[in-house]
Amino acid sequence: MTIYPMITKKRKISLYLKIIAVFLCYFISLSTKAQELDDYNHVELPPLEVLFENAKSSATVRYYNSRKEAEKSMLKTVKNEWLRYFKIIGAYQYGIVGSLSTITDSNQTQTLPINHLANTKQSFYNIGVGVSVPLDELFDRGNKVRRQKMEMEATEAEVERWHDEQKIRIIETYSKAKLFLNLLKIKAEAMVIAQAQYKVAESDFINGKINPADLSARKGVETDARVNYEQAKAELSMALLQLEILSQTEILNK
Repeated sequence: MTIYPMITKKRKISLYLKIIAVFLCYFISLSTKAQELDDYNHVELPPLEVLFENAKSSATVRYYNSRKEAEKSMLKTVKNEWLRYFKIIGAYQYGIVGSLSTITDSNQTQTLPINHLANTKQSFYNIGVGVSVPLDELFDRGNKVRRQKMEMEATEAEVERWHDEQKIRIIETYSKAKLFLNLLKIKAEAMVIAQAQYKVAESDFINGKINPADLSARKGVETDARVNYEQAKAELSMALLQLEILSQTEILNK
């Protein structure tokens, strides 16, 4: 027959007080952590489709769009190069006709030029068209147009490739943000429990119920829990900020 020791009334009261102290410390710490988590409780990740669409407004896309517009303009220039083969020549003159005469004195010792202006006004004009066709440019014109079109297609392919790569980066960062959002709540609860247990251990140490080694071990558990919580918070902040930059979407402060 096994005889179980009786729990004295004093011991019961001490046990009840310890349980109450644990719960009080737990709820106090939980309230404190809830205030710290307020910055992240309102965080709601937008749908991936919204992030993909907003990413199209990034500086990289604007750069590619500018390149595409420049290449379209260059294509028009290449197509219009045949106009250089033709030249229009024109000239116009208007004025009073003048003539140069000479007179000789009576002794025929000196001849002097004099200007004589007629009373008639005349105008002259000349219009013509010149054609000069460099054969090398003429036969290479089709190749130039094709090369320019290929450059435009290459730029469009670069934009599509960048979009695909950006989508992959957004998906990876989005998954990290969701993971750390969940981990932060779990680690916050673990830290609250560890802090509550350490408070009880401090009380037990003051009352002589545990030795310094036990108190130090409990402190180590509480410290590890806080470090894990702070690391998760830092990782979450980094993931959210990266997601904002990649997707050009405001998440934290919206």
